[in-house]
Amino acid sequence: MRASLAPWSSSALVLAASLGLVPAAAAQAPTRADQWRALREEKRRRLAPPRAGWLERTLLQIEKAERPAITEINLFGFYPRPGAIGWGSKPALGVRYWQPDLGSSAFDVAGSAFFSLNEYYYFDVQAGLIPHIGRRVPPRSNKGEDVSDLAEISSYGLPRFDLYGAVRARQLTEVDFYGLGAGSSPESLATFLLRDSVYEAVGAFRPSPRVTFFGRGGYMKTETGPGRSGRFPSIDDLFDDDGAPGLLEEPDFAYASGSLLLDGRDRPGNPHRGAMLALTARRFDDVDRDDFAFTRLEMDARAFLPVFSPQRVLALRAQVTADDPDDGHRVPFYLQETLGGSHTLRGYPSFRFRAERLALFQAEYRWEAAPAVELVLFWEGGAVRRADEDWDLGDLATDWGAGLRLKTYQDVIARFEVAWSDEATRVILRLNRSF
Repeated sequence: MRASLAPWSSSALVLAASLGLVPAAAAQAPTRADQWRALREEKRRRLAPPRAGWLERTLLQIEKAERPAITEINLFGFYPRPGAIGWGSKPALGVRYWQPDLGSSAFDVAGSAFFSLNEYYYFDVQAGLIPHIGRRVPPRSNKGEDVSDLAEISSYGLPRFDLYGAVRARQLTEVDFYGLGAGSSPESLATFLLRDSVYEAVGAFRPSPRVTFFGRGGYMKTETGPGRSGRFPSIDDLFDDDGAPGLLEEPDFAYASGSLLLDGRDRPGNPHRGAMLALTARRFDDVDRDDFAFTRLEMDARAFLPVFSPQRVLALRAQVTADDPDDGHRVPFYLQETLGGSHTLRGYPSFRFRAERLALFQAEYRWEAAPAVELVLFWEGGAVRRADEDWDLGDLATDWGAGLRLKTYQDVIARFEVAWSDEATRVILRLNRSF
């Protein structure tokens, strides 16, 4: 009733003011409707998006992998952390050093030092325009050295150019060796020591976030010796220089490589659709003697196909490597590519198959049962051939298995897998993705 009288009251005040019965100011007094209109206008001017509270922000950052891990917390640029130097190294401890954008410039410095219980070690220093996103610690200097590493260096968010120098040294005291070619036997397992040092320059150019060209060149010094396992024979007890080329000679190499990465994955660390192709050509020249010069060509192709929904993905991979030694030359056994381990032929031990030519095929069916949990079924097949053997894929070594993975929105945190082959049943626990 009051609302219906409001217009009449306002009109009466205006008439009374025109007759001089009330002051003119009274006729202009705001009505209740005017007051509510003014309040709504003031509220509209103050509108702002809702702000997440501390707990909500923290949960979102964890879900999207935006919070730094404990290993990213540093002390004056030093990052203490556990790690793995290589297969067979046993637990290793070390420290990484990382100082990006020194003096507000684009110049970066990085370094690593790791030691294990069985005398493995790894050192590296990098300086220059090192690829990194924000203040995240970059990959170690050997990442990108092999074609399979290129997929781990996503170009998303990286600058257009990289250019840096790197020096690294490592010692591996118990590297497994089963012999070369498809005829190697699990009973012929021996170990060897590998010690090498590398001095190189690395550059990259990204014309777009999905295309990267890499180049690297340098000098490599190598040394091999008897394995220190104690549980298995040393390589020189079971093999000679014919069965393990380079066993009696330790050439140094000058090398150069060029690579191309085409990356169409939606999220490189946790892809649900898209594809990736990496190509590498490398040249090794023996600088000490005329015996070990060769060229290596590598290809790694991956595709990720949704199966009726983004939570179900068919992941496919094909990798091929071929070493072509010059006439009268050989490829040292310790530089030849291998199959077996937690990323290739998971039903076989690391370094199980080794030769100048390699082919690998992998398929995984991935089902995200929950945002942070993924169930996996996989099949793998691979073959190696020596340079003097016919290239035939009719006799693949195969395995299959199942696994469970813990994930964030952007990457795999951990994976637990069981793989079966005609040689073994292997249980795998790794803190990285398969491919």
